[in-house]
Amino acid sequence: MAIWDTPGHNIMVEIQSMVPIAAVVDLVLGIATLSILSRSKTVFSSNQIAGCIFGWILIFLGLSYLMTSILEFKYGAQSEFSTLDANKVSGTFAFTAKNLLVSSAIVLMALLPFFFPFRIIGKEWDLWFLIGSVSLAAAFFTALHLLTDFRHTMVENYLHIPGYLVLIAMYLRFLITEVRDNDIRLRKISVVAGLILIGIHGEAMTYWLSQVLSINDLFFQRQAIETGMSVSAATWSGVNARLTLGAGAILVLFGGEVWRSFKIGTSPFSALTLVIFVIGFIAGLADFAVLDTVRSCYETTCEDFPLAYSIWYDFTSEALVYLYTPILFMFILLHYNLVDTKHLENRWGIRIIVILMLLIVSSTVLELIQSFLPIPDMISSAALAIVVGIFIGWEEKIVNSLMDGSESIRETVPDFHSIGKNELEVKLAVLNQAFGFVTIFILVTSLLFTGLGVLGG
Repeated sequence: MAIWDTPGHNIMVEIQSMVPIAAVVDLVLGIATLSILSRSKTVFSSNQIAGCIFGWILIFLGLSYLMTSILEFKYGAQSEFSTLDANKVSGTFAFTAKNLLVSSAIVLMALLPFFFPFRIIGKEWDLWFLIGSVSLAAAFFTALHLLTDFRHTMVENYLHIPGYLVLIAMYLRFLITEVRDNDIRLRKISVVAGLILIGIHGEAMTYWLSQVLSINDLFFQRQAIETGMSVSAATWSGVNARLTLGAGAILVLFGGEVWRSFKIGTSPFSALTLVIFVIGFIAGLADFAVLDTVRSCYETTCEDFPLAYSIWYDFTSEALVYLYTPILFMFILLHYNLVDTKHLENRWGIRIIVILMLLIVSSTVLELIQSFLPIPDMISSAALAIVVGIFIGWEEKIVNSLMDGSESIRETVPDFHSIGKNELEVKLAVLNQAFGFVTIFILVTSLLFTGLGVLGG
């Protein structure tokens, strides 16, 4: 979900949208996750619930991307931040369903830190708390957005704050304890807390320098002026809240990983944090360089952003949210034993998923490169064939490396948990039925209200 995905923009350029690819990836991974979980009878209940949350986050996002793909196909994708012209799409079924599905995804992402890495909610009523929270939130935001004609989008971002504070506190606690006690076991907990932060707030992290310099406000104002759109205070504050959370998270992660690297040594997570930090720094400089283009809306007419600026956004912020986030979620599922990786059918399913992910990501990157470099189709096809040939031989090694090094949080740090007699018992069918009902509720309500013709007026 792009942070800037608010109504607007009439400027059209030829771009390669990643939204259709993201829809396929998220839906395939989400359904595959639920399927694998159904055969994971030996996984602890807390891990099963967390895996179910991951799966439905991917499904909700995948369905929302599918709706966005339909809108892009029918009305055209926009050049700046993958936005859609609200004057064309407002009141349509796809637009309505897209926004309501995103709301449900945000609710699940906001609840995830209370169930993983550690289950904070009591196991006696955690299942009903999860179902009740999602159902009530879906009903509330559906009513809010439909009755206000989506004038207060992005207000759901405030739901991230409690879980965000939990993850930050968890990351810092186990980071400091690891360095102080030289206990390498604790690294897995701080790393997974950081990975979840990146999975939820990764796109916002790439705007950290712009948020620190308060440049993002100007970009948001440009959208309002260019489209003649009246942005509510709730919408603006919701966007600003998420940008602030992302900036704060990457600064904490970067500072923590620099300190850990100095005291103990570097790690792959340290490298990942550094890459995102540098991307955000360069993005801030790029945003500052195009401020004259942004201010053109205030003075004369809105000028187009340079092509290089759009390409940079496609390869960084957009690629992170559309492609790398589902890969990150899948890594967490496999590496932290949220699913039974030893079941024979699961191993084959995971292997197929890895192959699909490698192929989809590689083909998408080649398409992006081809969109701005004069590479003939034959050359790109040959390059893709070479990549496929390489992956066919390496995907099993990738899967084995993920599984061989996999450990649940409970196995990593047994001191923090006591295993109860009912720890393996959880009715995933109840969760799946509840979230499935929420999905049907959103789709039927969207169809009804758009059919009545009361939206988009």
